[in-house]
Amino acid sequence: MELKDLTAVGMTEEQADKALKLFEGELTAERKKAEDAKIQLDAANASIKDLTEKVSAFDGVDIEGLKKSAKDWEEKYQTDISALKLDSAIDLALAGSKARDTGIVKSLLDTDKLKLDENGKLTGFDEQLEKLTKEKDFLFALDEASGARIDTGLDHGSATDSISDAQVRAVMGLPITKEVNNA
Repeated sequence: MELKDLTAVGMTEEQADKALKLFEGELTAERKKAEDAKIQLDAANASIKDLTEKVSAFDGVDIEGLKKSAKDWEEKYQTDISALKLDSAIDLALAGSKARDTGIVKSLLDTDKLKLDENGKLTGFDEQLEKLTKEKDFLFALDEASGARIDTGLDHGSATDSISDAQVRAVMGLPITKEVNNA
């Protein structure tokens, strides 16, 4: 719309000029709104395109398979943590058991019968340890004051004056020969 169009309908030039200024102000505001809407539309289209690309990256992915895999890993993690806790509890219990070689004693334990209760206490250990100390007491330093006892057939506590050559040869695994008395 121009000034001549408004004066042609009977408006004065001053009135037509005011009307044009009002019209231009409204037109500028509407253009600004349209431009803002176009910017928002472009941003929304870009977001849609980006999300579509991300979704298409997962096309053909078995969601249920992923969930099952995650659950399997979690179960394996829990199993491994439980086994590690049990192993640590066994090692700690063996450290206080006076075992001479904890590795050997540990290998003799039936770990399937050992459990950790909800308080973290090792159950089934004391029974197995008691059985091992009775059956294989040499694995434990139970009474260090008495010393080791090796059965050689000799009485180590008494004087060795009365030990014969035959006894010494027998202990050493040598054949026994007749004693020759050179006295």
